[in-house]
Amino acid sequence: MGAQTADGTASRRAGPRGFAPGRSPNAARPACAARAVFVAAVSGLVAGAPAHAATARGAPASTSEVARVATLPNDPMDPIADARDANAGPLSGALVVTRDLENLRRIYVDGVGLKMTGPLALTPAQREAQRRLWQMPEGLGWQTWMLTRPATPDAIRVLVIVPDVDTPVMRRSHDREETGPYALGFPMRDVRAVDPRITALGFRRTLPAVNEYPLQRRDGTEYPVIEASYEIADNTRLVLMQRGGGMKPTGSIDPATGLGGPGYSSLVVDDAAAMERFFTEVLDYERRTRREWTVFSPRFRYVTLHAKGATTGNLGLVEYDPADRKPSTGVAPRPPNRGLAGWTFPVRRLDETLRRAAEQGATRLAGPMQVDDPRFGRVRIATLLAPNGLLVEVFEAPAR
Repeated sequence: MGAQTADGTASRRAGPRGFAPGRSPNAARPACAARAVFVAAVSGLVAGAPAHAATARGAPASTSEVARVATLPNDPMDPIADARDANAGPLSGALVVTRDLENLRRIYVDGVGLKMTGPLALTPAQREAQRRLWQMPEGLGWQTWMLTRPATPDAIRVLVIVPDVDTPVMRRSHDREETGPYALGFPMRDVRAVDPRITALGFRRTLPAVNEYPLQRRDGTEYPVIEASYEIADNTRLVLMQRGGGMKPTGSIDPATGLGGPGYSSLVVDDAAAMERFFTEVLDYERRTRREWTVFSPRFRYVTLHAKGATTGNLGLVEYDPADRKPSTGVAPRPPNRGLAGWTFPVRRLDETLRRAAEQGATRLAGPMQVDDPRFGRVRIATLLAPNGLLVEVFEAPAR
């Protein structure tokens, strides 16, 4: 399970690759005993398709379901719907709040090769905009830093917020069963080559060894996934992922270093269906996979949501059965609380996005307002709350 960065220095920066105004957006188990039940092929990837519980190789499918699946791309992470009229692009930014900047510098810069810039020099107008958008308490000060990967502009751009005083932590532990924001994920050319560097920096791998497990294409053939996750500051995780068998990575990888991402992010939630409705109805995202992980104890469901046409910047939703969950701290998953505190999305039509959010009963925190964002330049932006309380930034860049 898991999921992060990119470049941005000019006042008008390029948006996520394949998405700009006027054009289309473009956990594993021990290797000896792992199989994710691949439900997506026959359980509702297409609007109106029913959801079934599946066996290890998938539930029996009707003739119509088989025909429907046959029209989908064989790679379950490939785009499904036509992206020409898509309103939202892939996950392009993340907010992380910490008081342990050194921990994040070691893992993100020394470990996976991101560039850290900061503290950022913000104007009073920029700082006031951040206070309003994030609902920062009066009297609280903070510094901001930026994590980017200049060689891969479609990587998620991470804004690190460092409050002047201790603030509540969203998660009480690194346990994967605990509800709350979970991880940023990084596509890699060779996970096993990167792992020694990260463990040498003192970060604990969550399993005794790098994990390898099979997943299924839609035609039932398998491909290997190599994955490793690490415990980092504020009880969150960093995840490395490598797709084998000739499958495309989940985001761009710098050919010079073999390092990529962040390319996705994940949350552990109590109600994945409510979260899915929010992102599909408000941001026009599509669900591409729903897998049931049955070998882990306890088992869990894992849903991936993508912007239409996008090949990176996907969202992962992890859900456990109620009896297996470890309850959250109750600390709201947004600034100034510490941990993974927000997701940021580009949209073509911000007013339409806000109208759809209101129709879904979503809370609008602030905006729309014009701001000079350190990650994306001059934008029109607003903030919403997802059903689990996560801060969601939506921004519209001026037409070029």
